[in-house]
Amino acid sequence: MNAVGMALESIREKKGRSFLTMLGIIIGVTAVLVLVALVSGYNADITAYYEKLGVNKVNVTVTWYDASRSVDVMDALYAYGNGELGDVVEGVSPALSVSLPLKYRTTTLDSSSVYFGSDQYAACNNYTLENGREISAVDIEGRSLVCVLGSYVADSLFQYADPVGQTVYIAGNPFTVVGTYYQKDGGSEGSMDDLAVIPYSLNRSILGSGYLTSFTVKVDTSQHMDQVMAGLETLLADTIPSTVGEYELENGNAAMTESTEEMTSMSVVLGGIAGIALLVGGIGIMNIMLVTVTERTREIGIKKSIGAPRGEIVGQFLVEAAILSGMGGVIGILLGFGLSLVLGKAMYDLILLPGGLVTAGAFGFSVVIGIVFGIYPAVKASNLQPVDALRAE
Repeated sequence: MNAVGMALESIREKKGRSFLTMLGIIIGVTAVLVLVALVSGYNADITAYYEKLGVNKVNVTVTWYDASRSVDVMDALYAYGNGELGDVVEGVSPALSVSLPLKYRTTTLDSSSVYFGSDQYAACNNYTLENGREISAVDIEGRSLVCVLGSYVADSLFQYADPVGQTVYIAGNPFTVVGTYYQKDGGSEGSMDDLAVIPYSLNRSILGSGYLTSFTVKVDTSQHMDQVMAGLETLLADTIPSTVGEYELENGNAAMTESTEEMTSMSVVLGGIAGIALLVGGIGIMNIMLVTVTERTREIGIKKSIGAPRGEIVGQFLVEAAILSGMGGVIGILLGFGLSLVLGKAMYDLILLPGGLVTAGAFGFSVVIGIVFGIYPAVKASNLQPVDALRAE
């Protein structure tokens, strides 16, 4: 306890120097905590984004060398996904969209996304029906002019009125609204809620194209992704002659995995930089402790001349180094929590706080750094000869 009191007294006497000594530790601990919080916020943001899109999807892309000999891939995928793979596939739909004007009475939306979907579009793309019904297989077969609206389009065109049963004009064609989706992406312009879904069988009359080239197959769980992709590989190889076209299968979860791996790699690099800041802080503590030993040489000589053991001298300086680094760690933790809250809200609109284990680890590491870099000055102080120390000015 006497060593602690002496250490605190020494720190109080030289507040400015003590703060500058702690600065490296403060910066290092703050950087570590903010980094961890931002990485967790980024991962949460990426995960939420892909969950909105819908996870466990297989993206199918077909390229035709000779469009005149193209085949109906959509029918083949739909039959296979709802037949042989029906136990593990939740839906199949084209992945075709264009930006078209939508109009209701005097209100016009100039650039909403219009998707050409199947009756399983919502299942494939993680939408939940709020009112009315989905597009049906009968609508697709009969090329019915019906649509389901996203929440932004419904709110913008109809305000508080019920859109179901009303007529909207899409690219000048009258469509009956048969349903609306719940908001899932903030309900703003350009978001995933800014859309209308119409039967994919209208692609020829609306776009003038006769075939579809992009499709989404929704799988029930990630464990069945490989099984479904293997089945689709076999189906497409049999359906598309190699002389007429080619196809590509993409695991929709791969992009999320790659983003997570990239951020993990980046966090390792940034963590190394934060660690370097802690090491620099430790070097600063060692330098100041060496200066302290020089300043207190006579005091050390007096203690040794009256019989103070070497361990007491070493302990006194190690305690002071540990307290300096520990105080720096506490200040760094407070700053780290504050900056994490501010940056988390500004960047991700999330309340981000470093975890307890990371916080305790950062504090413990800061104390260890102080002790490690305080050993040399402490040993140097304990090795002073009493006669030489007493002669020092």
